[in-house]
Amino acid sequence: MTSNVVTTSLADPVKLESLYHRDPATFVAQLYEALENHPHSQILKFWRARVEFQSKSFSKAGFTVSQLLQLLLLCLTASLAVRLPALLPVSEEWYYPRVLPLVIGSALIVYFALRDTLPLQITKAILGIVIVTTTTVLLLPDNLNSSSIVMALLHAPLVMWCALGLAFCAEDWRCNDNRLTFLRYNGELFIYTMLILAGGLVLSLLTMGLFELLNLSIEEWYMRNIGLAGFISAPIVATFLFDRVLGRNSRLATLIANVFTPLFLVMVVLYLLAMAIAQSSPYTDRNFLILFNGLLLLVLAMTIFSICGRNSDRPSMLADAVNLGLIGVTLIVNLVALSAIVYRLSEWGLSPNRVVVTGANLLIFTHLIWISFSYLKLLRGRAESEDLTRAVTRMLPAYGVWAAFVMVGIPLLFE
Repeated sequence: MTSNVVTTSLADPVKLESLYHRDPATFVAQLYEALENHPHSQILKFWRARVEFQSKSFSKAGFTVSQLLQLLLLCLTASLAVRLPALLPVSEEWYYPRVLPLVIGSALIVYFALRDTLPLQITKAILGIVIVTTTTVLLLPDNLNSSSIVMALLHAPLVMWCALGLAFCAEDWRCNDNRLTFLRYNGELFIYTMLILAGGLVLSLLTMGLFELLNLSIEEWYMRNIGLAGFISAPIVATFLFDRVLGRNSRLATLIANVFTPLFLVMVVLYLLAMAIAQSSPYTDRNFLILFNGLLLLVLAMTIFSICGRNSDRPSMLADAVNLGLIGVTLIVNLVALSAIVYRLSEWGLSPNRVVVTGANLLIFTHLIWISFSYLKLLRGRAESEDLTRAVTRMLPAYGVWAAFVMVGIPLLFE
């Protein structure tokens, strides 16, 4: 019989909060079981009032009319912001690569800022990040043929992602469980955004097809206005679905990660064997190295989302073994990529691309080493699940600092 973790954690409010954020459904089930055995416990009565209040708040549609109007206004404002090239003397080629990610990131930050009252220090930090990022991006030279400029533009959204994390976690931004929820939100955001865009694409094709039957060609106008507005609004609506409608309880990204993690493990192992048999080398083939780094990022994301959905009360040894195996194989891929980058640096010297890829690979390698050691200690009973959560989330600020360096420092060093 599985022990009731809620009952054994009555004297530890922080542990109860952690259990609730990690798996709300299991927590609620064990809460009511604990209440049957301890009907006079004040802390259990408090938690029952809390979870029942939240369940009532998200009943039926899960949102109020004012919240829906707020969402529509935010989508409208973001859509108008990306249409400024039609009103101002700026080219779309200059405007969209710079401003489009900033508009989406700012809209999501505003959403969470309106949802919760942020502390003054957090608000100042978010404003500082947004202002510095926007100013840097707007002042970058108009030269997309420059690797340093392209790298800076690619990393600017990652800097905005740090501000989004602060807005999401609010005053509890140091809490590992909140950071883990933020990571899970990113996975859910991607999936729901893709679903919304797929539905919007079908609707758009149907609409343009119907007008085509009337000999009216609206494709260009529709894509420049309705299509672009839908593209900008999709992540905002996806955030609203995850946050308000589903109450942050969606586990779709975790489910997909758990399904595909074993398949990715098999695929990566077979790929490494095929690479060895074919004697393909990432040391001289630049495209091969790019593919290696893309594979590295994808596997890291799959591993993190699997850990985000890990149930510490009912752990699966098979899932843990697969995750640990995938991390081990990924470390091999990372070592090969790092050695290839060092070789290219020694042969052809420094370049913006090589510096950026080297720093990113070192960060990911350090992160994976930390996660693998924490995972091993957990499986051997020498650590708690909180240690694994800490290993996943404590490196997040380092990624933000590196992205800020690339955005600001690389153009200064190589231009």
